[in-house]
Amino acid sequence: MERITIRDVAKEAGVGIGTVSRALNGGVIKKETREKILKAVKKLGYAPNWYARILAGGKTRRVMLITPEIRTEFHWRVIKSFDEYLDQLDFETVIYPIISENRIAKIRSGSCITEEVDAVVLCTLTLNNVFGSEYEPIKPMVLLETAQENYDSIDLDNTLGGEMAAKILLSHEAKDFFVLHTREKDPFRISQSISARLEGFRSGLKKAGICLSPQNILHSEIFSGPSHDQIVQIFEKYRNPAIFALIDNFALPILDIASSLKKIPGKDFFLVGYDDQTWTEEAGLTTIHQPIEEMGIQAAQLVVQKLQNPGLSAQQIRLAPKPVIRNTA
Repeated sequence: MERITIRDVAKEAGVGIGTVSRALNGGVIKKETREKILKAVKKLGYAPNWYARILAGGKTRRVMLITPEIRTEFHWRVIKSFDEYLDQLDFETVIYPIISENRIAKIRSGSCITEEVDAVVLCTLTLNNVFGSEYEPIKPMVLLETAQENYDSIDLDNTLGGEMAAKILLSHEAKDFFVLHTREKDPFRISQSISARLEGFRSGLKKAGICLSPQNILHSEIFSGPSHDQIVQIFEKYRNPAIFALIDNFALPILDIASSLKKIPGKDFFLVGYDDQTWTEEAGLTTIHQPIEEMGIQAAQLVVQKLQNPGLSAQQIRLAPKPVIRNTA
């Protein structure tokens, strides 16, 4: 079968070759013309050689999303919404998970990995951790769920979210407060957002004259959650304990063990999660909602805006969480 060329696309769309090239490389053309060209591309099955574009100094229409190991619902939901938005505009998302020190070494060694895309997005990772403190980006860079001066970013006010959790639990006149925290040693998995939630929660309690004891902060692995014995001890020792799970995943073992002990959520204990994962509504978990899909879409929009207008000043967008009150608090 004969290979489809840009000349064929131009003929099908009834425009010049130069117009097709501008459309595929993110140039400025009329919306109607762009749509006509994209329709011709799809009809003919034209697949432009992105490597040839690089050699010609053009655009690849590829965006690299660098992320930690994808282990939580947050990551796959935000990536899905990010990718779907870009896909509608004929961009391709290249996911680069940081699963080893070797991956960081490749990026920092001057590897051509980031040269093969038009822009880079860091998802829940800091710029310094990935590229080093002296890095000067040559491609548009967007930070997702983190923020840094002079860089486009989209993140959430997690400190406010922690304060919201404290307010909910305080409304039940509880006296004993606990936090379920992560135990992460890998610097690429340590989340600034998780720390901000804890600080917001501390602040909310402090405003009510309550000091959160370090002994009441339980650390555990992100998937296993706190140990069975720790949870049982809380239920046996304290009357109506108030528990803040810094991620919804940690609330699951609490609910399971409480059920086995015949403890009623919202009556015998109070529990607030964070994220508003898909399972929480059915479980009746009171939680702090993150606009996850909106974060992915707005990050994609920042990328496109930066590619179309490289001279735009950096935009730092901070979204607000909101409480979702259900059965557990």
